[in-house]
Amino acid sequence: EDFNAGHIEGAVNIEANNVLAHYEANDLQNVASVVIVCYSGQTAGWVTGLLHTMGYTNAKDMKWGMCSWNETTARSWPGNIGNTYATQLVTQPTAKAEAGQLPVLNTGGTIAEDILRTRVETVFAEGFGDAAVTASAVFGATDNYYIVNYWIQDDYDWGHIPGAIQYTPKKSLTSDTFLKTLPTDKPIAVYCYTGQTSAHVAAYLRVLGYDAKSVKFGVNGMSYDAMPGTKWADSEIHDYDLVQ
Repeated sequence: EDFNAGHIEGAVNIEANNVLAHYEANDLQNVASVVIVCYSGQTAGWVTGLLHTMGYTNAKDMKWGMCSWNETTARSWPGNIGNTYATQLVTQPTAKAEAGQLPVLNTGGTIAEDILRTRVETVFAEGFGDAAVTASAVFGATDNYYIVNYWIQDDYDWGHIPGAIQYTPKKSLTSDTFLKTLPTDKPIAVYCYTGQTSAHVAAYLRVLGYDAKSVKFGVNGMSYDAMPGTKWADSEIHDYDLVQ
């Protein structure tokens, strides 16, 4: 219904869990860019993360989603920024856990490519709902999560969720750095500035077998006024055309 009410010209409406099948059936690896668009950019981030894990790096998720396209479609972000948890952020660092074991995967496959495909298809089938968590759920039970602050060190030092551990973007979650410090027996709540990058990370970690979840709307929904990093603003809303 929302797509029919107005969408980007040329866009194709595909349910999130069917994007991989659509991508491959239409040989989209042969086009310059495949832009994944959702309401806020977060589900699109999860989808794009899974496509990248398959090696389809021409996929891109549109920043801020349809909220940035037109005033008519700018619904999610304006209503989800806030300062509810501004006074609960802390500067006291928490150390990474000791390195342990990687998750054990049982796909029935013996060939790397087959195992990867099975894992990506499984995560697609689970849906973004399994890969997302609200800030209220995390703040309501911080001990229940291993909380990953996916920021640079300076921004982590500015303030973070109590108990959160800093992991540097594009560096800290590889097998030869700190990937093995993540627990295999506890949910992992990953957060960033907007929830869009953390959705990428959650997708990647879920393929590896971790129970990773992206904190929706990131710190824009926790401590908007003072936060560092990428910040939603009304100026992000453009006046691009919609078609029906």
